[in-house]
Amino acid sequence: MDLPKTRVAVVAAARFHLRPLRRIHLARRAPDLHLGPVVVGGHEVALRSPRLSDATAWREIRLRDQRLIEPYWVSSALNWPERHTETVWVDECLQSRKAARAGLALPMVVEIDGRFAGQCNLERIDVRTKTAELGIWLDARVTGKGVCSVLGVLLADYVFGTLGLRRVTAPICVDNAAAAKRAERVGMRREGTMASFLDVGGRRRDHDMWAITSDMWAQASNMGDPRPDNIQH
Repeated sequence: MDLPKTRVAVVAAARFHLRPLRRIHLARRAPDLHLGPVVVGGHEVALRSPRLSDATAWREIRLRDQRLIEPYWVSSALNWPERHTETVWVDECLQSRKAARAGLALPMVVEIDGRFAGQCNLERIDVRTKTAELGIWLDARVTGKGVCSVLGVLLADYVFGTLGLRRVTAPICVDNAAAAKRAERVGMRREGTMASFLDVGGRRRDHDMWAITSDMWAQASNMGDPRPDNIQH
């Protein structure tokens, strides 16, 4: 069924698919979530927990998009291929599952038409302050197709509605225009610049702090958004 091309329509579709999860708390269950799918531009977009079998697709995309990702990724003594082996992915999965069971993280994989297309991780979850930090990277071939807007809705409706968080932040390198645009697309606002905040791409870099609160999300959801995303469910 075609719905109006507004943020309200995306929210309605996301909430429809999230109904079975309303009574589930992250810290009380195994990290096996699935949010969506929501159809945008003829493609099914969903978020799900990572699997060990994602290793091949993860490595292939990350190596192909190295020039777009590495300059803004946390620095390492290892070279890029060494950082993207099957062993590294398995270790990342196991560590993220442990953090999820402890209620400290929400690791998610972006799926488009059933295929791995990136990651959307919520980390540093603090149930006392009701805050968390968001990190997203996407396959370069799927950006600019309305995917980020849908991901923002799926994730925000879950973390603010089901988990009850109040504030989510995302530090973004000051010259990472693509990431800043994605943050804006999911409803975040730039709050300020943090000097020498993180060592990325081999050196310390300034980062802008982007954030969205539950109040901001509720207001945006109620007001709607005129962006022309073709949403179905």
